[in-house]
Amino acid sequence: MRGLLALAALIVSAGTVPAAAQQLVTSAGPEKVSVTVYRAPYRDADEAIDRSSPDGYALITETRTVTLPAGRTTIRFEGVAGNIFPESAIIAGLAQGVREKNLDADLLSARSLYDRALGRRVIIRRTNKVSGKVSEEQATIRSGVGGAAVVQTGGGVEALRCSGLPETILYEGVPEGLSAKPTLSIEVDSVVASTSTITLSYLAGGFDWQADYVIRLAPGGARADIFAWVTLASSDVTSFAQAGTQVIAGKPNRESTPSFGDFGSGSLSLKCWPTAGARRVRYAFAPPPPPPPPAPAMMAMAERASEDIIVSGTRKVAQEELGDFKLYRIADPVTVASRAQKQVGLLSKESVQVAIVYASDVDAYDVDDPIMTIRAKNRREAGLGLPLPAGRAAVFEAVGGRPILVGESATDDKAIGEDIEFKLGQSPSVTADTDEVIRKGRRVGYRLTVTNANPWPIAYEAKFAPTDGRMTASATLGRRDGKALWAVSVPANGTATLDYTIRQNR
Repeated sequence: MRGLLALAALIVSAGTVPAAAQQLVTSAGPEKVSVTVYRAPYRDADEAIDRSSPDGYALITETRTVTLPAGRTTIRFEGVAGNIFPESAIIAGLAQGVREKNLDADLLSARSLYDRALGRRVIIRRTNKVSGKVSEEQATIRSGVGGAAVVQTGGGVEALRCSGLPETILYEGVPEGLSAKPTLSIEVDSVVASTSTITLSYLAGGFDWQADYVIRLAPGGARADIFAWVTLASSDVTSFAQAGTQVIAGKPNRESTPSFGDFGSGSLSLKCWPTAGARRVRYAFAPPPPPPPPAPAMMAMAERASEDIIVSGTRKVAQEELGDFKLYRIADPVTVASRAQKQVGLLSKESVQVAIVYASDVDAYDVDDPIMTIRAKNRREAGLGLPLPAGRAAVFEAVGGRPILVGESATDDKAIGEDIEFKLGQSPSVTADTDEVIRKGRRVGYRLTVTNANPWPIAYEAKFAPTDGRMTASATLGRRDGKALWAVSVPANGTATLDYTIRQNR
């Protein structure tokens, strides 16, 4: 009943405020901002972030102060995320109700300027390549942004940029409604003038994050130093300076993915589209200049890193509980920059107990190549003991005093107490083969032989897929993941064998 009375009061107050009294208040930007980033829900742990189009999202919470006059007012919140889901916006702290919300999504760009100038007068500026002389003439744009620029001048109709001369379009001003920043506007009714500190919260697409682990194996392979980064990515046109930043591990359920504005397409690309009777049309263009020589590989990588990736290892991340999910809060403010990727330190653990195992899957008569696997227990007594978010890992081993990449892997979210595995790939020094050694009726016997060419012993495991029959083996088998498991130590430059028999039920 109170809700109905409040709605009735809002309708009554709306009817008492004349449309002519509507005023405009602009909030140029937030005073404080918090960014909580959620991972792309369908991206596997071993997949890299799509840097051009991250498929995760973020919860943005902004604090702003607005001074409102009495009467009906439109409040413009400039500088919101370009990929905002406007229907998710929540405004708290206003003394009056919100009548409506609008996303002013048309950003000022070369493309939107041209599109808004359709049918209007502009100035065409041309520069003669030979003499350098600059000429200008008035023109009217007769086509949209979907291909060629057809303009009408005093001399007739022509397709722009077909003359071979450098040509520029000059506009008399910025059309109404174009904004240099993404803007969310709301309409409110105020009984009296007031100043309020409000909180604006909304979801926005085009964000993502992951953990990136760096594992340095100690000599002997029994211990390792583990360091992890939080990698943040944003494709949004808005930067959030000195933001309180959190990341969420887990996959919150989302029924659908709302669409958001494509603010990355502000460039204007026009084609030469010659038409019959067009003036100064040229069918050939001057050849483009030769490309510059390619930069050395390391230099090119450094340039890309300086442009797109910002690394800060001094910040610390604290883990907190959030229902069934894990929240990692970055202690210091972070600038979540526009169209950029940033890394901050997540954790650093030294001398973590690990084990190197070569593991195969066995399907009755066939065995997979052994995979070098690093295992650790996520327990405090083993050197870890904290929730680990999903991400990719690079494993290094010191050779001659220098770290050498051993392999790359990935891990899913791991809770405290779980086992962690990093599968690095096949090893040319450890092989496994099966041979059929006996066949009698429904009984078939096999021999699994593991060969170790390393000058040190290795641990080997074979996990057998369930079979349609009864299996017996020459050694005692354990169990893992509901499957029979043979675990053995293979001597240096030696072999180990297992004889097993499968008796088919029929």
